[in-house]
Amino acid sequence: MLKKLNDALKVALKDPEFIKRQEGLGAVVVNDKRVEPAEHKKFVQAEVARFGPVIKAAGIYAD
Repeated sequence: MLKKLNDALKVALKDPEFIKRQEGLGAVVVNDKRVEPAEHKKFVQAEVARFGPVIKAAGIYAD
């Protein structure tokens, strides 16, 4: 199931209309190794490690 979903995501990320719509909403569409599940997990973990302490120190939390 994950492979099927990931394959569909890869197709969408190359679709010019999809890219245009996302960019119109302010999104940055990436099409690099982060679209692979394992690489995306590494990316998210690195971002949490990078920004987690800053967010905690600032007292920011999600409602």
